[in-house]
Amino acid sequence: MSPDETQLKKLLSESTPVTDENKALERVLKKSSNVTAFKDVAGLFVGWCWVVLLGFGASAYSARRRMNLHQQQKKSQK
Repeated sequence: MSPDETQLKKLLSESTPVTDENKALERVLKKSSNVTAFKDVAGLFVGWCWVVLLGFGASAYSARRRMNLHQQQKKSQK
């Protein structure tokens, strides 16, 4: 037997530590709930930022377009 095999057999023969599955499940569920809540809030914030940014962009584009049209009308009247 190689030393690795003996170590593996030794580990298999040792008893596994006792864990309370209900508490472990509660911890996992709580952590996943917190992560999901954080992602939801972050997603809403990023979406709101995009809406504001696109709103400013649309307003700037609209104002520039009106100014160009106004200047074209002035040139055509002369």
